Amino acid sequence: MAPTNPGEPVRSAQKIVDVLTAQGVEYIFGVPGAKIDAVYDALADSGPQLVVCRQEQNAAFMAGAVGRLTGIPGVVLVTSGPGTANLATGLLTANTEQDPVVALCGAVRRVDRLKRTHQSMDAAALLRTVTKFTGEINDPDNAAEATVAAFRAAAGEPRGAAAVVLPADVLAAPTTAGITARLPIPPLASAPTAAIAKVGELVRAARRPALLVGMRGADPDSCQALRSLVAATGLPVVETFQAAGVISRALEDNFLGRVGLFRNQPGDVIVGQADVLVTIGYDAVEYDPELWNNDAERTVVHIDSLPADVDNHYQPALELLGNVAASLTALTDTLVGLTLSDDYRNEIAIQRNALSDMINTARDHTLDGPGLDPVAVVLRLRDELDDTATIACDIGSVYIFMARHFRVYEPRRLLFSNGQQTLGVALPWAMAACLVRPGTPVVSVSGDGGFLFSAQELETATRLGLTFTHVIFRDNSYDMVGFQEVLKYGRKSGVQLADYDIVSYAAAFGARGYRVNTLDEFSSTLRRALAENGPSLIDVPVDYSRNTDLAAHLHDDPFE
Repeated sequence: MAPTNPGEPVRSAQKIVDVLTAQGVEYIFGVPGAKIDAVYDALADSGPQLVVCRQEQNAAFMAGAVGRLTGIPGVVLVTSGPGTANLATGLLTANTEQDPVVALCGAVRRVDRLKRTHQSMDAAALLRTVTKFTGEINDPDNAAEATVAAFRAAAGEPRGAAAVVLPADVLAAPTTAGITARLPIPPLASAPTAAIAKVGELVRAARRPALLVGMRGADPDSCQALRSLVAATGLPVVETFQAAGVISRALEDNFLGRVGLFRNQPGDVIVGQADVLVTIGYDAVEYDPELWNNDAERTVVHIDSLPADVDNHYQPALELLGNVAASLTALTDTLVGLTLSDDYRNEIAIQRNALSDMINTARDHTLDGPGLDPVAVVLRLRDELDDTATIACDIGSVYIFMARHFRVYEPRRLLFSNGQQTLGVALPWAMAACLVRPGTPVVSVSGDGGFLFSAQELETATRLGLTFTHVIFRDNSYDMVGFQEVLKYGRKSGVQLADYDIVSYAAAFGARGYRVNTLDEFSSTLRRALAENGPSLIDVPVDYSRNTDLAAHLHDDPFE
């Protein structure tokens, strides 16, 4: 159905649906309720596809993944009271990690706004703590404009979560006021030419120039411009977790790894020794400068659409503010013919070899205990997937090994929560990836603890006919907490969990479940699962006993 006639009075709920259509929204994730049912009723006739979820937090995770993967804000639609409160973790995660999301939240009638009545609460006050913008409509004539404002806030840099509180009586009231134009935020121009020339001079004069690429460097245009810069200059590149995949296979020799967890990894060495470090689309939430920059006096160049967050460990000598892709393209022109010294190329080669040695040493490693080596499992998973695959990683000890060893060659194909480090994101993220990247392989990985945070959405996945594989690294504990407790206190407390039957759990929802015991069995089962229609779960026992040794290479307090 086309948007309503601008001169015809309709419920403001319909005007909100018209805005969603105009904004290019394809999916809405939500849980219904009486205070928001006017919007659900309007969606029965027109608008984006409604995905009814099992819990609001998971709906917000799915919306966040849509925002990250497409750049168009994902939308979540929930009712009042606990329906809105359940969004908090999902919106906090999206806002911290700068995934654009718009939350439409039902509320009690305006006359009941300050009463102690059924599902009455100060929803706007709560939502403001986990979003970058929250609006509360008080008249049907401003329903559409408040929704448009939320979309523009979510999509504007820094991207994040926005919310609109929608009282039930306002949604039911008629209005003729609507906005059916998309009105996208126009792109910025390049940074000033003179500033770009100065950066070019700094890089040319440097002995060890290097690039540290962050989340905004992974935007499609920025990534393409970055690759052109690297191809023209040979500069070494270190990725943050959110920038995983910005370096293509063709530029593999320029990839020095990812940073965020470990000391003295090849990427940390290159970053630490750079005399001119150029950060591209980097945000401090990805990797606190205190952890990687002990010399505030060294030359750092900040290239981004946002000003630098200056602190004791991050004080850029120059900032190129503007469209990241345009600034990189102009910088490339100033660096044509750049040649790195033989000594520096040898240093880069040494760290490249160290990166390869880490992989080769662990590829087929077996342990004496009943569980498999988590690194070997990660590398087997990597061997079975091509560059079109999307891999969503949960938080837990599995996150450590995926971040360190799983290589991808396209941006936003390997998804981490490294801002809030939120448990339970992997399965909902994989479901969203199935919707926006149909026909491509999708895999999610989690521990046995994180899986049960969102496992109820397996019913949603089977109902929608989604095809993906979820791999569970099982040790029956919250190990990422446990090994830190051992390091701090010499013992564990409150982390032990019980076993459960994944095969039966999967079957209960119409999915397939497998439990494996060897690396070869995992590889063959994974190939089978990837070829099947519908969701598949693979339960893999892992041995995390060496994590306390590994932690010697972690920064202090990298996790919560």
